Amino acid sequence: MLTVPPIFTRRAGANDLGVLIADVQAGFDSYVEFAPLGWVPPEVELDGDRMAEVLADRDTWALIALDGPDPVGHIAFTPARQRTAGEPWASSPLIPRLAHLWQLFVLPPWWGRGVASQLHAAAVAEIRTRDYEAVRLHTPSLHARARRFYERRGWRVAGEQWNEDLVLMLTEYRLQLD
Repeated sequence: MLTVPPIFTRRAGANDLGVLIADVQAGFDSYVEFAPLGWVPPEVELDGDRMAEVLADRDTWALIALDGPDPVGHIAFTPARQRTAGEPWASSPLIPRLAHLWQLFVLPPWWGRGVASQLHAAAVAEIRTRDYEAVRLHTPSLHARARRFYERRGWRVAGEQWNEDLVLMLTEYRLQLD
């Protein structure tokens, strides 16, 4: 029987940008398992300035999962914004009472060990305390494992859209909070 060491969490801040970039890159690298043949993961570090901007925003909430001192995953959410082509993230209009689950990434060796569940539960609890009515997220449409994870937790499909940055179709999910 596999013994899972205890996972601890701590709030993430602007100084954790490198950890988040590494987690996201590992996640994107794993997309080759389901992405179309020839698909190449984007270099997350190239988007580091935008990630830093979102992470530094006072309304962004992020949590890192740790195995001792080693990060094994993270989750982050922000107030949802309307996407406007060419518009900087911070200038995009907010969508009232809607949170956006920005990132949930766990390093592949930790998949299936409860880390994502722990992070997800913590984020949803925090979203509720901030009095949001609903949460949205986007995940690759071909990412069956992620989709099963969210659907088991009550998320419902709200649509699909092409993402030019990832060069993948994304499924939007919504979670109503009562």
